[in-house]
Amino acid sequence: MLSIVIKRLSIAVSVSMTIGWSSAAFAANTDKETVVVAKLYKDFAWQAMASQADLFGEDLAHQRKATLEKYFAPALADLLIKDAACQVKHRGICNLDFDLLFGSQDPRVTDLDITALSAGKVAVVFKDPVDDKTTRIDFEVGQVAGASKIKDVIYRKPERVSLKSVLSRKVP
Repeated sequence: MLSIVIKRLSIAVSVSMTIGWSSAAFAANTDKETVVVAKLYKDFAWQAMASQADLFGEDLAHQRKATLEKYFAPALADLLIKDAACQVKHRGICNLDFDLLFGSQDPRVTDLDITALSAGKVAVVFKDPVDDKTTRIDFEVGQVAGASKIKDVIYRKPERVSLKSVLSRKVP
């Protein structure tokens, strides 16, 4: 009888430790995913408050490839580079006609919050200070060469719009 109790106790302890370790691994992974999105906003959210490139630098959509790849997976960084080159070539808007951090042409932002939803999903939620409307943008984040990178951005306008699909459209 005692041996059955000891076996069951040891199984329960093993299961508990496995769950605890997998939860810790999940938390560590989602922390890294949240950090890449938070760093992106920390470095470029100024776009919602100022438009002076001479003081602040180029906006996110017009950064060099090396800068973009600090945050984005190579495929998404390449699409951003191609769209910026298209804008220069055509001297106007190509596919990206909104601020990619805020999903609007003229962002006004307060109460910005960044939260891990699940493995590979990070949400950014903020309010418009004029109409108090809440906006949520979802980031799909994954591992690229051992680092968390943004693979796509999903806007809810109210339908779901993928940044990758917007940037992949053929320009006339």
